[in-house]
Amino acid sequence: MDLPAPYLYIFAVFAFVVGGCFGSLLNVCIYRIPLGVSIVYPGSHCSVCGSPIPWYNNIPIFSWFILKGRAACCGTRIDRRYWIIEAITAVLFLAIFLKYYTEGVGVVLCYALMVFGLIAASGIDMDHFIIPDRFTLGGVVAGIVCSTLVPELHHQTSAWKGFNAALGGAFVSGLVLWLVATIGSKIFKKEAMGMGDVKFIAGMGAFLGTSSIVWVIPVSAFIGSIFGIFLIFTKGGTWGTRMPYGPFLALAAILWIFGGSDATQAYFDHIQKTLQAAPVIQPA
Repeated sequence: MDLPAPYLYIFAVFAFVVGGCFGSLLNVCIYRIPLGVSIVYPGSHCSVCGSPIPWYNNIPIFSWFILKGRAACCGTRIDRRYWIIEAITAVLFLAIFLKYYTEGVGVVLCYALMVFGLIAASGIDMDHFIIPDRFTLGGVVAGIVCSTLVPELHHQTSAWKGFNAALGGAFVSGLVLWLVATIGSKIFKKEAMGMGDVKFIAGMGAFLGTSSIVWVIPVSAFIGSIFGIFLIFTKGGTWGTRMPYGPFLALAAILWIFGGSDATQAYFDHIQKTLQAAPVIQPA
């Protein structure tokens, strides 16, 4: 699907705005879901004084700066994370559109849905060290449904092949990380990671396929290690400092969407060509 330049700009702006609005919803999900509170009712309100927040004080990204990080009703400080999540979501929705619009609206919507779940789960994991089943098992179901309806997610041409690719991706991804967690627990004599992370990557595998695990697991481990070292040397952490692993898995999955898959495929193609070009040693 090719778009003339004027329409491309219009849809790009639309993707950014929609992303910002969904980022605002993400903030609600991250705050309310762990508390068991509905994300629909009551509407947006100040968490301190309870005053409803009018729409003009609830514009994604911009309202935080207009209000100078303070609630208009009672002056309570608003965490900067609110506008950061809105901005990240807006940028990611825009980037997904620009990279995948030629593959069809279905692919764009599926990846946007996945990113929405990744950000929500990561935010909750950072706050509470848990990933609710609605984002893990729910991610598996969503990935299988999306892959069946949009088999192009796995470069397939039929719903049945898309379904099989998603099911296999979920099973293999979850199994591999479960094995890594089990072995790590045996080696370090303590729980290496929770089952929430295992179910989380299974959901990613349903969207991204089996091949994604060769990127997501090592890259997330590398990013987590770098972050852990940073905490040790700058924030007074220790080697046993507890960190949520979900955000690192989510970041690796996002990097896979925006180039990791291409880099991995190029690497394996290079290995294959190298092996084919290698001289064959004949017996004397």
